[in-house]
Amino acid sequence: MIKEIKREIAQKVCDALAKEYSIALEEREVLNLVQDGGIEGVDVECRVAFRVAKDVRAKPTDIAERIIPHIASKYYTVRNANGYLNFTLTHTFYEEFLTKYKYEVKKNNVKVIVEYPSVNPNKPLHIGHLRNAIIGDSIANLLEYTGFDIVRMDYIDDLGLQVAQSLWMCMRGAKPEEGKKYDHWLGERYVEVAKMYEENEQVRKEVEEIMKKLEEGEPTISRLGREMATQCIESQKETLYSLNIYQDVLVWESDIVHAQIMRKGLDILERAGVLKQAPADSKYAGCKIIELSSHPEFKHLTDADKVLIRANGVATYTAKDIAFQMWKFGIIKDELLFDTFAMQQNGELLFTSAQKGQHSMFSGAERVINIIGIEQVYPQKVIKVALELAGFKKEAERYVHIGYGHVRLKEGRFSGRKGTWIGYSADELIDESIKRARELISNKFKEYGEEEKEKISKAVGVGAIRYSFIKIGPEKELIFEWEKALNFEGDSGPYLQYAYARALHILEKEAIDNEWNGKIVLNDKSEIDLLREMAKFPEVNEKAVNAYAPNEIADYAIKLCTAFNSFYAKCRVIGESKDVSESRKRIVKKYVEILERCLLILGIPIIRNM
Repeated sequence: MIKEIKREIAQKVCDALAKEYSIALEEREVLNLVQDGGIEGVDVECRVAFRVAKDVRAKPTDIAERIIPHIASKYYTVRNANGYLNFTLTHTFYEEFLTKYKYEVKKNNVKVIVEYPSVNPNKPLHIGHLRNAIIGDSIANLLEYTGFDIVRMDYIDDLGLQVAQSLWMCMRGAKPEEGKKYDHWLGERYVEVAKMYEENEQVRKEVEEIMKKLEEGEPTISRLGREMATQCIESQKETLYSLNIYQDVLVWESDIVHAQIMRKGLDILERAGVLKQAPADSKYAGCKIIELSSHPEFKHLTDADKVLIRANGVATYTAKDIAFQMWKFGIIKDELLFDTFAMQQNGELLFTSAQKGQHSMFSGAERVINIIGIEQVYPQKVIKVALELAGFKKEAERYVHIGYGHVRLKEGRFSGRKGTWIGYSADELIDESIKRARELISNKFKEYGEEEKEKISKAVGVGAIRYSFIKIGPEKELIFEWEKALNFEGDSGPYLQYAYARALHILEKEAIDNEWNGKIVLNDKSEIDLLREMAKFPEVNEKAVNAYAPNEIADYAIKLCTAFNSFYAKCRVIGESKDVSESRKRIVKKYVEILERCLLILGIPIIRNM
């Protein structure tokens, strides 16, 4: 609603300037000068008088005075504050917002592929991977609740060295331990064999032979590798399900190779003159490269050219990735086949690429978003520029890399190879969060039975993790702190959950009278403050969508709950006069609707009794 008010102001200001000064400004330019108010009693301000003062040779305060009569509205009052146009929203605005505004999701038929978390299928998720998954899932939610057609995709690298090392161990008779999750068991074996690989020449030769056979698609080795990786993924998915993270499709690297997608992608680059043979006298002699040194994105690098095919004919990871992104956009037509992988805990099917199956509609996206560590900025730029140079400018513009900083502990970042994730896996973090939440819930809500406490504890534990991992921008490194994550007093998932349940309890005590047709009464400043915050939601949501930034929703949700708690402390809802009570119940209902939308976007479990 405030978003619409700002647009109305911008339009009227443009018309007023044209009428009074014969000056034509673009509405978009004026809209950039219309901002949230920064002082008490000012909801919106406009600085356009300062922008045009030199052009019309007049003082800003005189300009503001002349255009004010042209921008009147029933939704706001406006005054001249030394050239600033200061707007205050009226009772009419808040009344219409309360009685008429509805947040509706309108499908726009724009397909967006969001790829996450793409963890190697030979280890459990550690809390660094968890950040990837939560960012990806929250972005997917944000776009889906705004009307986009979302494909949640997980890329499975089942041909790399890590998988070959783990498969080597399994082929030597290593058996899963009873009572231990398969991904944890396999990850521990991987740590062992990675050390052996570095120290033992014979082990290295045998592992590399397995990796070669995996790449070539040798039937027996490929089957064993797929079986091992499938068991690991099934175990990884249990972790993700516990955080309400579900996906639509798995795409395996081995299937991409089998379908000749990489070869087709490289052919496209060669035909476009993008992929070239390196000069014979260069350091890359015998390789095929993309020359990037002259491109603006890479001018700051001393060695920007990127090898896609090594001198021995082996493709680099970036070569495979470029082709995969081409497939996502539909540049390479749907050569992959798909079959069902599993029924997920949310009742939705999870599909998987396969050697046998059916063609699907998973590719052909208009936008592609990849959640990948911030250290991958260079190869991600290479993909974007490769698309551009090959003539796919639109696709290049719509290829988005969301880089994220890793979760850090005092002893440093996690490394699956060195095994420093042991003791800090996602499963252990989730279990510890629920355990700590259980202690808090038992002390805070002694009146609940054990079953109810357990249910609330799981929701609070998950909410604490999801909020903590999404509340700051993804580019920043994150330190997870229990004291902040499980704080019911503010800036946490449990704070949002409690503020939601508290509001819902009011409406359960006394329902809204739908037959009431009295007048909306707003007596207290905290009512106005809460309504103003709620009216900002469409603008905040739009900003978050445009920036792929669910952390904006997290920040807004905290402000919204803080405004509600102030209202809750100052305004009695039940037991007031009919008009006051019905007005306040409608305020609470609108607050519940908007906060629930925020919680759904952030993937924080909704708790109705707390």
